[in-house]
Amino acid sequence: MLSLLALSSISFLPACGDDGDGGDNNADSDGSSNGDGCDGPITDCPLAELSEEQQATYCDTLLAAIDDEPGTQYTCDADGTYLLVNTAEACRANKVSADCPITVGELIDCYKAAKTDACGAFAEDGACGPVFSQGASCV
Repeated sequence: MLSLLALSSISFLPACGDDGDGGDNNADSDGSSNGDGCDGPITDCPLAELSEEQQATYCDTLLAAIDDEPGTQYTCDADGTYLLVNTAEACRANKVSADCPITVGELIDCYKAAKTDACGAFAEDGACGPVFSQGASCV
């Protein structure tokens, strides 16, 4: 089991991805936010740019958007892949690497789609496709 991102676990290792910006997105070398945070709507912010306060807001927003209890799994029975809803505390404690290009909006969209149709969401062209393809650069 690989912990991919805040609030998520998947049962396979995603492929590497790169958004090509080459920047450090306001994160320290250990991947944690340096406190500056991201400007603009939080859904447009890459996970690597979130301040500690924005990370908490993101976690609360994600849990509210999917409205399921921690421990809930969204499973694609066809291949056994799944996303796991973790606690808000685990989400807040999660750190991503400095070059993680996944945005808050992409992750929320992935979870909402997986809740409705996990197999469709997990497909390469599904809502979670970009999250999974870029996930390796976030751990």
